[in-house]
Amino acid sequence: MNCWHCNRPAHGTCIFCGRAVCREHAQEMPHIVALYADRKGSYKAIVTARALFCGSCEPREDPIELPELR
Repeated sequence: MNCWHCNRPAHGTCIFCGRAVCREHAQEMPHIVALYADRKGSYKAIVTARALFCGSCEPREDPIELPELR
């Protein structure tokens, strides 16, 4: 698989969109791995702080409400 940006061999894929990227074009961004409710009913997230990001896709900055989780 080749890099989305330069067409050289890729070293990984973007966690958000799946595009392949080489080390030169790889970026990092936090990624939520899982959400869960604790015993008190508060929602918590397990986050990977430095997940691989291609720099081309547009993960949303603002949270999205999920009323169905209530």
